Amino acid sequence: MDRRTFFATAAACSVVSASTQWARAQPAQRFGTAASYSAQREGAAFMVVRHGIILAEQYTAGGSDTRWPIGTGTRAFMPLLAATMVEDRLMTLDEPVALTLGDWGAHPVKGTISIRVLLSGASGISFERNGPRDLATAIALEPRQEPGTRFSDDAAPYVLFSEIARRKLEARGREPDAARYLTSRTLLPIGCVPIGWARGGDGLARFDDGAAVSARGWAQAGELIRREGVWRAQQLADDGALREAMRGSFAEARAGIGLWLAAPARSRDNFEIDTDLWRGSSPAPTDLAMAAGQGGQRLYIAPSQGLVIVRQARSLNGSSWSDAQFLSMIWRDL
Repeated sequence: MDRRTFFATAAACSVVSASTQWARAQPAQRFGTAASYSAQREGAAFMVVRHGIILAEQYTAGGSDTRWPIGTGTRAFMPLLAATMVEDRLMTLDEPVALTLGDWGAHPVKGTISIRVLLSGASGISFERNGPRDLATAIALEPRQEPGTRFSDDAAPYVLFSEIARRKLEARGREPDAARYLTSRTLLPIGCVPIGWARGGDGLARFDDGAAVSARGWAQAGELIRREGVWRAQQLADDGALREAMRGSFAEARAGIGLWLAAPARSRDNFEIDTDLWRGSSPAPTDLAMAAGQGGQRLYIAPSQGLVIVRQARSLNGSSWSDAQFLSMIWRDL
């Protein structure tokens, strides 16, 4: 069987197996208030999953296989990429970035930055607000703060890690495109389809804001994070790396790797994300993690409750969205 046929067969099998594991689309009766709240704000898809079983699923635009751009919600795929590479022994979180980006080795500050610190958003590396955001610019950036001391909600670490992944994969004779590698190695087996990736002028997939994915596909990705990389008794992604993604850092307790965390604030909010997750009263547990895109694109993961919740909007310019209000409606019906 050639490579193309193999992946086509794998995709078909994953979709069939997903349809047996996940219930068919049904009205969100149990969570009707939350579903209505979503729909009234340009909602396209709404899904509540507990321990891998769909409790509610509703589509007001498209269907279960319709891909919607999720903006910065794309960042939830970064911990899956990192954890898959760790599982494949292509890297460790504590190795220096300079081990792969050799030019950084001679820099007195950048030479000390580890992959863990880079992915946590605490490297001190960030783009100029209105400047170019390509790979060459990202590699040449100078640290704005001492690494590990301050969090920055910025695209630069995602651009840099995409290149780190490309170089490591190419050096080991693997598929060098990070998005294709992650899709064939991890996302297809769990049924995270269909998914598409926007790319920058440098050719790299945009892991900061470039994914378009179906509601079920995004939910499957959230399930794999919740299960710490285990899928049908197989360890697809490193559990330690995924646990790290759900933990905050010294620089910012509310930010993991590609995910926002419902953790107590240590400082004033200075993020570009539009959320009241930390300011509003919500019954959500303190281990809640959230991937958030513009317009109210949301993936919520609550490991202690076995929950994964997806909400997608028809555009990235949707109506105002309240995480606290929406989650209060969800928890009221659990």
